[in-house]
Amino acid sequence: MMTQRKQGLIVTISSWGGLAPIFGVAYGTGKSACDRLAAEMAVELKPFNVASISLWPGIVGTEQFHQLADDNLEGNFGVAAIADKFNWETPLFVGRVIAALGNDPDLMKRTGKVQIVAELAARYGIVDEYEQRPVSLRSLRFLLAQGLPNLKSKARFIPDLRLPWWILVLTVLKSPKI
Repeated sequence: MMTQRKQGLIVTISSWGGLAPIFGVAYGTGKSACDRLAAEMAVELKPFNVASISLWPGIVGTEQFHQLADDNLEGNFGVAAIADKFNWETPLFVGRVIAALGNDPDLMKRTGKVQIVAELAARYGIVDEYEQRPVSLRSLRFLLAQGLPNLKSKARFIPDLRLPWWILVLTVLKSPKI
């Protein structure tokens, strides 16, 4: 239908897990596949003016994540890092960003690319239902506060500067090596 109308948007929900080990082999492989699927669809759908985007939310406060954080399993660093619900994105926040993306007149410039929810939200001026705007997981504000948990209460004073991709790929993101 989209190809007949010569317009549309397909959003594949992926994550940083496509480049970094987060929840295991199946999760990482699935997210890498989502990124590739979006890129391949973009090539085939571009002549029809249909955009295909791979969307990377940050830490999304789903029911499962709330339960995990509330359980706060002692000794599990991954759980301890999210137990305070710092910089979480709500499902509604992600939905608002997708809606704004669908209305972007320059949408086709984004086709085939990974888009980060928090970065799009900043671009479009979107906040969540609590009037908050989480920052990108590559933001200095997020990274410093995660690395030095005592800074979380003062995070709003840390600049929202984003680390370039090449620094992340050389350090924390474990993309395939050639």
